[in-house]
Amino acid sequence: MEKDMETVTEKKAVHRARVSRRSASRRWCVPPALQHEPDELLEAVQVLQEMPTPVGAILWQSVRDVTLWAEIAEDERDELFGINAAHRRLNELLAAGAEPSLEVSLTTLAALVGSPATANPEIVSLVCQQIARWAEGRGAWGTAMAYAQAAALATPLEAGPALFAGSLALRWRRSARAETWLRRAIGLARRGRVWEAYAQAYVEMGALYTRRGQPGTAHRFYVQGLRAARRHGLILIRGTALHGMLLLALEAGHLDDAERYARGAMRAYGRGHPRLSELLHDVAFLFVRKESYSRAIPMLQKLLPSRVEPVERALTLSILAHAAAGDENQRLYQEAWMDAWSLINRNPAEADRHARALLELARASTLFRDWAHVEQAVRLATSAATPHTEPVLTAQVDELAAALRSRRG
Repeated sequence: MEKDMETVTEKKAVHRARVSRRSASRRWCVPPALQHEPDELLEAVQVLQEMPTPVGAILWQSVRDVTLWAEIAEDERDELFGINAAHRRLNELLAAGAEPSLEVSLTTLAALVGSPATANPEIVSLVCQQIARWAEGRGAWGTAMAYAQAAALATPLEAGPALFAGSLALRWRRSARAETWLRRAIGLARRGRVWEAYAQAYVEMGALYTRRGQPGTAHRFYVQGLRAARRHGLILIRGTALHGMLLLALEAGHLDDAERYARGAMRAYGRGHPRLSELLHDVAFLFVRKESYSRAIPMLQKLLPSRVEPVERALTLSILAHAAAGDENQRLYQEAWMDAWSLINRNPAEADRHARALLELARASTLFRDWAHVEQAVRLATSAATPHTEPVLTAQVDELAAALRSRRG
């Protein structure tokens, strides 16, 4: 009897071990990622739409070359392209007149066409990432995304390029595509023990779910990223996670928690961190939320000269208008409000990117009972909303719109 019991115990232990291994395998499996938008009928068609020039045509041909090359088994790549394909591509490139930095990158990809069997996947991936950054810097998001994905496909077992693609999709506000690439990055990083990419991907997932208006899920991802960063001594990623948690706490109105996260992020970033000014900006917004307007105003005024990108500058001006209204400084309120409004209206096609600034302008005008300006800001924010607008912002704008209707009626 005792022997039978031991046998049963051993069988249970073996079963548990097998289940554990299966669970681990499932947990760290690497899912495929979305590579196309629902309305994208032709691969990388955004490249042609964004750049209807000879350079754009070469960019489109080159990214398709890379994706085709990446999909073919290594031992079948030798005769993938025609004998004279590289020569023709180089001639087209010289005639197109691409700027020097882009020409160097496209010349490297032309070499892939000339010798597909010996092309180095890591170099191909790096070159595609360079082109993606070049395109992003010019606002050509579809082109940037096509090349970021090509970089990830060229090195399908590397976490870094998958993380790069997911982060870029997040900045482009393509939530579904971003999530699939970030989850793939987490799986690859865990499998390869690439802890920096692992922690960063969790933080990016936190940002994604923050944008979706799901703070509970976002907080869990930030905590995962924070734990991984602490475990592996990744102090800068720790700061990024705490910064994200600060924004969540601000949105939820948990201002004491927000202040605690802000102090932790400040310590982690230290001086010279590229996101330090962004953190200081969010701390100034925290002061506005705590109605410490006199503390927020000089911080925002000091940060304003460095906020040159129109969306960032309009947001800073709108928060400054809010702080000035709270401080009963009518001159500063009017000046900041009009400067922000002018920036927002300078490019009406991008009004949806100014949703948060418009919301702050409406709140500033509410403090001054400047109802005409409240209505003006809310009307534009409502008409500019798109499927990519953060749900939490849409809800707050709708709430203000309802309050205005109630006041009128």
